[in-house]
Amino acid sequence: MAELLLELGCEELPASFVRKAYSDLRDKVAQILIDSKLGDGSNVDAIGTPRRLIISASGLQVRQADEVKEVRGPALKAAFDAEGNPSNALLGFCRSNGVDPASLRKDDQYVWAAKTIAGRTAAEVLSEALPLAIRSLTFDKTMRWGSSRMRFARPIRWILATLDGAVVPFEIEGVISGAESRGHRFYSPEPFAATTKSELLAGLRSRHVEPDPDVRREKILSEAKAVAVGLPDLSEALIEENVFLTEWPTSIRGEFKEEFMVLPEPVLVTAMAKHEKMFPVRDSSGKITNSFVFVRNSGEDVTVRKGSEWVLNARFNDAKFFFDEDQKSSMKDFLEKTSGILFQEKLGTVRARSERLARLAEAIATQTGAKEDEQAYAQMAGMYAKADLSSGLVSELSSLQGVIGGEYARREGFAGAVAWAIETQYDPSKNTDPGTCSGERTALRLVMADALDKLAGYLGLGLEPTGSSDPYGLRRAVTSLIEAAWAWPGALPSFDDLLDIALDGYRIQDIELNGESAHRSLQSIFRSRYSALLPDVRYDILDAAILPSIPVEATSPRRVKLRVAVMQSLASDVGFVQTATRPIKIVESARKNKIEFGIESPLDAVNNGDLDSADGLALLQILSEQATPLKRAIEDENGTEVTRLIQNLSGPINRFFEETMVMAEQPEVRFARLTLMSAVIEQLFSAGDFTRIVIEG
Repeated sequence: MAELLLELGCEELPASFVRKAYSDLRDKVAQILIDSKLGDGSNVDAIGTPRRLIISASGLQVRQADEVKEVRGPALKAAFDAEGNPSNALLGFCRSNGVDPASLRKDDQYVWAAKTIAGRTAAEVLSEALPLAIRSLTFDKTMRWGSSRMRFARPIRWILATLDGAVVPFEIEGVISGAESRGHRFYSPEPFAATTKSELLAGLRSRHVEPDPDVRREKILSEAKAVAVGLPDLSEALIEENVFLTEWPTSIRGEFKEEFMVLPEPVLVTAMAKHEKMFPVRDSSGKITNSFVFVRNSGEDVTVRKGSEWVLNARFNDAKFFFDEDQKSSMKDFLEKTSGILFQEKLGTVRARSERLARLAEAIATQTGAKEDEQAYAQMAGMYAKADLSSGLVSELSSLQGVIGGEYARREGFAGAVAWAIETQYDPSKNTDPGTCSGERTALRLVMADALDKLAGYLGLGLEPTGSSDPYGLRRAVTSLIEAAWAWPGALPSFDDLLDIALDGYRIQDIELNGESAHRSLQSIFRSRYSALLPDVRYDILDAAILPSIPVEATSPRRVKLRVAVMQSLASDVGFVQTATRPIKIVESARKNKIEFGIESPLDAVNNGDLDSADGLALLQILSEQATPLKRAIEDENGTEVTRLIQNLSGPINRFFEETMVMAEQPEVRFARLTLMSAVIEQLFSAGDFTRIVIEG
């Protein structure tokens, strides 16, 4: 059994690329081993740093096993002459495949040769396959270097590739594989030899490189806690980033000037954590201190500490300048300044948009049963939601838009619900309990208003996303609507209906949009988003629950989620699915053939006398009796009760079809029976379109 070792050395990869890169390379190597029958792919490990991706695999075959493969030869009539002697065609076939004519096998039509295909050595296979695997890695951003035509995240500088100590030879863009690695860029840059995994890891660690990200993580965590005077904010995202920014992490403590403590806490935290990759430090009460922890990759503690303090103080100094300037203006001043900021060339300014958001947020509040105070909160939150875009601090720290607006609104004495809504508009996930908090309800109403106004405007201009292109973030806006609906504590109007209110906001401002096109596009985007948000739901169940034949239904996310739950309960019952499918297909066929029946309120449109069917009357009675309870169960989002009521239809539907022909010759009877089927479908669609369910076998 052999051991494969591969190290791909390159210039520093972006921190967010490293884990995915070595995981993808591991998967590709594992697949190579499986496809080439050198191993089962189970013993492939991967680790990495910003400068290297390391793959190791143990238990490999040193060569492929020989294979015996049957090769089809000439047809019998062409393989032998009249005396039964081998023809020239057959002899040529035997020579080309290296087989004796006497060893051939015949069937009714052809001759067959058992040809032995010699297995290749693992080194031969890997020499061809490894460079292909490396070249096939994908990244969000790539580059070329020198005269290279290859695109990769960063230039490749060395390749270590060995199999049981021997070099696996190949070349990528002038870099030839070998048996050498390199240590830390600054501490130990010289190459060193390594032919096994244990040699490589020991050599790296003795040269100031910790190759295992889990070890680097533990080192960062323990040292950060040890050096901090207080409690460091050890967020998972920032730990992960520091793990893949460093090869030899060392935590140091620093301080910034006390005078910058007047800055809002979000500014302090964002500048340290997001921009400088530093861990903020809090005191025992949870208050931010003027201390931080920085993870260095090289240098001396004193020098790096001074440098990091200087950089952070400089950033805070800029922020304080803008903060001081902002204090000279009120939220109303900021709002008026947005008259100079364009939202979109044909959709007006941010100031004009504020008017639309205020109107739309208030309308959503009214539609969702808000009392007068919450209607006022929603209106004010919409009006001032984008005011901070004209502030100095947001121009300096753009990632804090909304957060700064909420901070300034709070300082100015705005209602807490309004300030919270402005603050969390770009991060609605913070609203975890809207059922008991008016601020969270206001925030979700603002999120919905923001997304709907954006969608109405861009879709009304015909700027629907195409393929992978979505330059205006419209899919993300629809995702926000779906997530807001699912987080909402009760029923919501259809977003298709709310889009009309958003479109009215543009009409009031004399901005012409194509409302019909906007509705079609909105429904299309909604249908496309559920699979990403409900990845564990079977595709056919999701398709059934979205009701493709009624596009507007996709814009009611809570109803879609209810139908998904009901359909998951019913889809496994093959008998019921077949029963439910039958009336849907009959009505669909009638519609295609333009056969008349009652479509609007079909339950009321059925003429009892024309049914001419006792089983039809029994089915009609069941439908009538449970119409109100079913409607109530849907409104209450009681999936269990909806499921029970839908299942009630199984027996009556089957008995009806056993004794009754829907497509009767008499027009009035046919009309009544088709209308009855339409009423059945109306209730079945509370669960979904059963014709979309795939029945195995």
